[in-house]
Amino acid sequence: MDSTAVLFFVLVIFLFWISIWVPATMAAERGRSVFGWLLLTLFFSPMITIIALLVLGPTVEKALERMHRR
Repeated sequence: MDSTAVLFFVLVIFLFWISIWVPATMAAERGRSVFGWLLLTLFFSPMITIIALLVLGPTVEKALERMHRR
């Protein structure tokens, strides 16, 4: 394989990894199931799961935990 193909392959793998990592991190910060949101990301799309996580916000437990820390 030439260097352009290798670079393209590495870029695709990197973008795929980022598109999985962002929703997983968001789910963990909001107190939601990382594994469940990873499955949703794989079945639908990263953009849909990111929007859903933004709309849903943190769980009640996570919100109360943040309030107690302040």
